Amino acid sequence: MNALMAVNAYRQVGQQGVQEERLLVLGLDGILEYLRRARGAIQDRALERKVPAMTRAYQIVEHLLVALPESGSEQSGELSDRLAGIYRYLLERLGQANIFDDLQALDDCAAVVTALRDSWIEGLRRE
Repeated sequence: MNALMAVNAYRQVGQQGVQEERLLVLGLDGILEYLRRARGAIQDRALERKVPAMTRAYQIVEHLLVALPESGSEQSGELSDRLAGIYRYLLERLGQANIFDDLQALDDCAAVVTALRDSWIEGLRRE
């Protein structure tokens, strides 16, 4: 799925009554699950399990990044710009984890994603 298709799919689901914030939490949950699977695969030296898990985690982060308003656009704000930086950091660390079987990079990603997820959930509770 290319980036434009991902953005359109994300927006269509949002138009069907699912809050974008809830979709974001589901995406973050998905990333955490794929990071868990990738970690186990790296520890087991199971390339056949690592590759799909890393690919899916990377794809979800990419989708979240391209769904943000473009930097400098009217819809873009400080939050969007910060999230873009976080997503780019995650993509970089995921790449490093994938290439070098770097468990610390996976743990770094999991910590960031968990913090993001917890923040979004707290924000949803306040609504």
